[in-house]
Amino acid sequence: MEAQTEPYYSYSRYLKETFGGKTQKVVVSSGLTCPTRDGTIDEGGCSFCDVRGSSSYFGKIGRGKEIQEQIQQRLPAIRDRYNAQHFVAYFQSYTNTYSDIDYLREIYTTALSEPEIKGLCIGTRPDCIPDPVIELLEELGQKHYVSLELGVQSLEDPTLLWLERGHDGASSIDALERMRKGAPHVQTCAHLMFGSPTDTPEMARNTALALNATGVRGVKLHQLMILQNTKLAKQWLEKPFPTLSVDEYAAIVIEFLEYLSPEIYVERLCAKATHSKECLAPEWSRSHWEPLNRINALLAEKNCKQGSRLVLR
Repeated sequence: MEAQTEPYYSYSRYLKETFGGKTQKVVVSSGLTCPTRDGTIDEGGCSFCDVRGSSSYFGKIGRGKEIQEQIQQRLPAIRDRYNAQHFVAYFQSYTNTYSDIDYLREIYTTALSEPEIKGLCIGTRPDCIPDPVIELLEELGQKHYVSLELGVQSLEDPTLLWLERGHDGASSIDALERMRKGAPHVQTCAHLMFGSPTDTPEMARNTALALNATGVRGVKLHQLMILQNTKLAKQWLEKPFPTLSVDEYAAIVIEFLEYLSPEIYVERLCAKATHSKECLAPEWSRSHWEPLNRINALLAEKNCKQGSRLVLR
């Protein structure tokens, strides 16, 4: 890794070091659902998630042919827009390891068979990576770039319960440890959400320290957003609870980064609501550059450096 000159180890630098040039994700849909939607845990999804899951939702699909078609349709526009040289297939919406091994192998290998696809990024939950899935990921990871984006959200059980995640913090730590031991060739990224009213004052520090010990390769940060047509929106409209200002959120991010190992890349500092008109709160989540510029300004003002508060031994 190059010497650190920026406040944190950015995802763009990580991708350039990994692939040797500008790299973009090509979002594809696996057609899979979640245990919080199919009745295994619940039927309404996590409290913050709308029915589309995310911007990438395409609806139910068939087998590998549809994966191929999605990539071929989307890749040219992404290449032109970002002037990218390398591409990774991104299975984003819902839980993309939540199926039988034969189906997972088919969709993953179909994506990898596309000539311009150099690897996979797979979004999932910590309670949906049984041993056979880990074995498949490691098999693919020995020949291709594979990143597993694990929806940790929080390591604090009261927050996970409030978010209606259907798993506890220990299951996330266990999943990260199992990935470290069983799939050493897979790059695991922890997806985290800051700003729940149940978060403790020590949350940022404790989360960073816990992740440092798991060997996680990256983190992806996201503020709590109240979106229309979610269970969280119903709760908020009936009995409003406070959400973070951009400066309050930035303070949490700064503390988290200062306790995070500088070897861990940071994919994102904050998120923008995909459908801005459907974002009820916080209002700054409706835009991208304004909050991001403010957070970066505060990082510079506070002289934030990733890992600066770690005690080296």
